[in-house]
Amino acid sequence: MIPIHFNPFRRKNTPDMLKKQIKKLLMGMVIGFLVIIAFLFFMLVLFNREYKDSLQNANTAAGFNNEFKKKLDLDMYYYVVGPRQDQKLPLEEVDKAEKVLQRLMKTTVQSDNRWRIKSMLNLCGRLRECMIAISTTHGYDARMEQLENNIYIITSLIETYMHDYIYNEIKLLSALQQEINHRVFVMIVVTVIVSVSMILLILLYALRFTRHITKPIDQLCEKAKNLGNGQFHVEPVQTSNVEIKTLDDGFNEMAGRIQSLLNRIKTEQMILRRTELELLQAQINPHFLYNTFDSIVWLAETQRNKEVIQMVTSLSGFFRNSLSKGKDVITIETEKKQVCSYLEIQKIRYSDILDYEIDIPPSLLSCSIPKLTLQPLVENAIYHGIKYKRAKGKILIRGREDGGDIVISVEDDGIGMTEEQLRSLREKIDANSSAGFGLSNVQKRLRLYCGEPYGLSFESTKNQGTTVLVRIPKQNQLPS
Repeated sequence: MIPIHFNPFRRKNTPDMLKKQIKKLLMGMVIGFLVIIAFLFFMLVLFNREYKDSLQNANTAAGFNNEFKKKLDLDMYYYVVGPRQDQKLPLEEVDKAEKVLQRLMKTTVQSDNRWRIKSMLNLCGRLRECMIAISTTHGYDARMEQLENNIYIITSLIETYMHDYIYNEIKLLSALQQEINHRVFVMIVVTVIVSVSMILLILLYALRFTRHITKPIDQLCEKAKNLGNGQFHVEPVQTSNVEIKTLDDGFNEMAGRIQSLLNRIKTEQMILRRTELELLQAQINPHFLYNTFDSIVWLAETQRNKEVIQMVTSLSGFFRNSLSKGKDVITIETEKKQVCSYLEIQKIRYSDILDYEIDIPPSLLSCSIPKLTLQPLVENAIYHGIKYKRAKGKILIRGREDGGDIVISVEDDGIGMTEEQLRSLREKIDANSSAGFGLSNVQKRLRLYCGEPYGLSFESTKNQGTTVLVRIPKQNQLPS
């Protein structure tokens, strides 16, 4: 079935669709090479960082080892033998050494070297104690003895540890250099393989794209000339290209139906309307079916056979009334039976929170109503009103005449809605929004069957409940 406004000759769509494929081809190339470049850059940065940290550690340690022992030993010697009484201890050299060692600790990864740094830090602490001890000792010989037996030995130990540290860092540099060379080689091989593969894939795709575009386009041009000359019998173009196939289907559909399109508009519009209504109704039934089956399984597992029988019987009655021998419009009496079956099912599931009452005058039961009008309203009252009340709730369904119309109200004493929520719901229903799925479908079907003045209206008060009013014309037979 072709919509009235269908026009396969719209020129705007065709180049747009072809441009998309060309853009995809270009984007694939650009993104692929950008990924390769980003990967190379990342690996280079990673290699450089690892090598830089280890090299910096070795340089720092070498500079420290060249100056620390000679300078400290010499300063302490002058302190011991110097004639000035106010000469200060060179404690700042120990402080500088500790800062250097702490900085090395942050960037050192080898466990042996980290142990050596900790040992040197401990020796620096011991060195400071020995220096302070010399400052409190009187007598040249005693001070020289402490200098030789404590200061010189500790600085020698620190120098030895630092030599070992530098040696290990140089070994690490050598190992890193070998590993970097290996990684670079592997990276180059992988990059070459990936790049060549991408280029081959891009070339193959480009050749295939060109071949599958040019030939079908020539055939489409020939078909357009024939169609312009009144030749409506055309053969489909053999192509796997989605865009060309879409255009070809448009030519074929138009060529096969253009002669009879105007005569069939009315019939097709009626079929379209009926199909849409059947689709809307078919979407409502499964909305709660899986919940019912879950409840039946749960009841059966707990050996509540009587309630299983009652729920299955109610479910059978619900779908028997839903089928209604294929009718889209049923009597209010049949709709009432269907709602009763639905409420019986839900009452078994929510026996501790749900009660209901139906009060529709017998004089209205023979009047017509679109099928599955009340059930979605009851469902919304349960799931969005009573279920969140945290106490037992009640649903009241009442019918009355209002002039030449019938008004059926579905009331609940659930949590209700605020003014903002109520206004938002009305806007979504009027806009046929997907939010409030059941309510939107009911509103749309009522408008299609009964016309614009009829449909749903809503009243609600927060923490008191919600009322949905259904207004339909009082007729024994609505148009189906």
